[in-house]
Amino acid sequence: MRAPTLPGTLVSRGVCGSVLLLLAGFVLNELPPSPVRFLVAPLQWLGTNAPGRFLALVVTLIGVALLTHAWVSLVRTPAEGSADERIRHVRGVTMRWMAPLLIAPPLFSHDGWSYMAQGAVAASGRDPYTISPGEMPELLTSMVDPIWRYTPTPYGPIPIIWGALTREVFGDPTLLLLLQRVPALIGLALTAWAVPRLARHLGIDPARATALAIASPFVLVHAVGGLHNDALVMGLVAAALVFAAERRWVLGVVLVGLAAAVKFTAVVAVVPVVLVSLPGAVRAPGRFLRLAAGGLIAAATVAASGIPYGLGLGWVKVLSVPGVVVTPASAPTAVGVVLEWLLAQTGSGLEMYAVPVVRALGMALAVALVIVLALTRPTGDPTSGLATCIGVFAAVVLLAPVVQSWYALAVVPAAALLLLERRRTRRAIFLGAALAFLAPLDSEMAGGSLLAAGLVVLGLTIVRGVRAGDSRPVADA
Repeated sequence: MRAPTLPGTLVSRGVCGSVLLLLAGFVLNELPPSPVRFLVAPLQWLGTNAPGRFLALVVTLIGVALLTHAWVSLVRTPAEGSADERIRHVRGVTMRWMAPLLIAPPLFSHDGWSYMAQGAVAASGRDPYTISPGEMPELLTSMVDPIWRYTPTPYGPIPIIWGALTREVFGDPTLLLLLQRVPALIGLALTAWAVPRLARHLGIDPARATALAIASPFVLVHAVGGLHNDALVMGLVAAALVFAAERRWVLGVVLVGLAAAVKFTAVVAVVPVVLVSLPGAVRAPGRFLRLAAGGLIAAATVAASGIPYGLGLGWVKVLSVPGVVVTPASAPTAVGVVLEWLLAQTGSGLEMYAVPVVRALGMALAVALVIVLALTRPTGDPTSGLATCIGVFAAVVLLAPVVQSWYALAVVPAAALLLLERRRTRRAIFLGAALAFLAPLDSEMAGGSLLAAGLVVLGLTIVRGVRAGDSRPVADA
């Protein structure tokens, strides 16, 4: 087995990339009054003028490029030693790369400020599902995106409880913000634990699978830098698939319930977890009974998670809150907007119904697709389970009223493992790199990066087909 090429250089290249992202983050993100803001005052000043912000964007892209180049080297250059030693090598490199991002402001999104403010609402004894962050002290809400400042939280109980616990102990908004990174780091740790185990079930290199899944610049930028709750969903779903492959399906669906208590769409992971846990060739009645039992266990887990702070099931009534945002990656929203314009030209007055109706139809179609996958996909097959996991999440995300690129975090482990198992490492690398480079544009494109990357990959697939290069040994990919 080949020894790593200049491993020290590989590590330092990624660290340099993260440091550049950290510095640019302080330029592009305004901070509330705090000692940190005083320390980075020159960088904050650069963010007050157009040339400074443009320079920060250039620095951001250079940082992403360095991280991507280092990641590709890590994936393509296997280290020496046993499988466990190589896995530890990948985890150690990843920890070094992400270290500078641990103290960065939220990158390419203001969601971290929303998590902090919503937790503060719960800590004050008020209901975050009826009270908006805008009703809290200005110091805690000034950085929340204006779109979400006066809406109740659409998230499940787990992130709200974490935000409330941190607020009860600490008062400095910058420290509270950094603590919102903890759930994302837990998700990354769960992913680092689960991916090698799933890889062994599939008979593929666990170290290379770990490198593809956790060291990707897309994951580091959005999970660690952006501190999105989707990273915790990613880890819980990956761990649930491990328990499913080991036939411990009850524990698997409990983890799915915890993921749904972060973001409710994660409940669809019950389908792949149940299908993988069943013996092969189980017919509709048997899988239906297991799916029903799994759904009930997951639902009970979600309900129980809301007991602290008396949150209950209040989040159910605000699931439609994200729909106030229009994103180009949401197919129903895009179709609805076009239909709205066409109806407006007729003067019928029906244009106001276009977007809501098309969005409702999109969600109905998503539910139908999930049911079809649940009743038709093979059972007892981990490889098929990974494909099913991608399928159910794609249905409920791409047909949802709002789509952001970091929503793809939930399927990163499944996609990395499936592409590696099918010896299509190049495609995994290309998609991870494309999403990472488009991430800095997310705040302006509102999810357009996911759409753009998906269209590019689809176009290449149609034009090139399955090339012989995709079928070469993984070590040569």
